[in-house]
Amino acid sequence: MVEQKYYPLIDIQNKNEVVCVENLFSNEELSKIISIGNSLEKIKGFVGEVEAGDIETVRKSNINFLDHEDYNWIYNKLCIAINHVNTTNFNKILYGLEPLQYSEYDSEYDGFYGIHVDVNPDTQLALRRSLSFSMQLSEDNTYTGGDLKIYFKDKTCVSDRRYGTITFFDSSYPHEVTKVSSGLRKSLVGWVLGPRV
Repeated sequence: MVEQKYYPLIDIQNKNEVVCVENLFSNEELSKIISIGNSLEKIKGFVGEVEAGDIETVRKSNINFLDHEDYNWIYNKLCIAINHVNTTNFNKILYGLEPLQYSEYDSEYDGFYGIHVDVNPDTQLALRRSLSFSMQLSEDNTYTGGDLKIYFKDKTCVSDRRYGTITFFDSSYPHEVTKVSSGLRKSLVGWVLGPRV
């Protein structure tokens, strides 16, 4: 069994602002997740507050969602990493996961997602997105561009592109996926809910 590794990408004043987890899923499990993603009918990525006609100025991607009941084994394993990363780095009050999003950014349509945050501060719901993560489902050498960049405290962090690596960060941090200039970038994206503060 491969040892799971947890490590910070950047350490600011002893607080890890962006944390990566590698080897949570085996190569066989990653292949199974990709097969699941490939089997889903894709829809165009959407943005909640953007008018339908303007979405492609903000985001070009194809997505779908993995229902919790059908893919319990993925959610259960991710919860292990979420609990560890939160306990050792973020210390947030967390309640549960939104449905996981399988995402594709293809160079055929210049796939990208402009700078945005995952949390809506105006929401009237009791819970809101608190911790975001993205799991790399493409080998680094199969595409160019498509970097996940996270911005905070005048710093820029480029996410680890190694296959299977999961990058965790605060949902309030601005971030983007740069334009994919060749190939296809695949990822599994998730949001962990916490109290609205």
